[in-house]
Amino acid sequence: FLANLGIAAITGGMQYAQGQKVANYQYDAAQRAAESANQAFIDQQEGLNARLREEKQAAEQEKFKASKQVLQAKGAIRATERAGLTVDLLLADAEREKGNWVNALNQTIQSADQQYRRNLKGLESQREGRTNQAIDIRNQAAANAPSLLGTITNVANTGLTNYINYKALA
Repeated sequence: FLANLGIAAITGGMQYAQGQKVANYQYDAAQRAAESANQAFIDQQEGLNARLREEKQAAEQEKFKASKQVLQAKGAIRATERAGLTVDLLLADAEREKGNWVNALNQTIQSADQQYRRNLKGLESQREGRTNQAIDIRNQAAANAPSLLGTITNVANTGLTNYINYKALA
């Protein structure tokens, strides 16, 4: 009886220790997965930020280039030393052309901003999904981890069953 009780206690203790080890490993894996999700989000967001900055800088350079071209065109028109309606129309046309370029570039910047926001929402959703998976792993580990009370109860139950059987045979 005592030998069976001792074996049950040792077996139960070893199963409990192994179960705790597995649960701790799963807890750690879940924590690493959540940290990885956050780091991936940060890295991807930095990439999006850099891309948006580059697109805006390129558009601003194009605006500058357009302004420069319009100024050169105006200078060339004025250099003809002509006056009158034709020159005024040519100057106005150069200004309109500049306005068209600037409008197109502003629309490009707005489009880039909108795409950035959409991409960022996608990254946030991806991070949330990965974080939820990590939480699920942690919750499963908690649900599957053996409890000390359960282990003690099993050992006590085995001991009581063996004691009853021992007394019945005696």
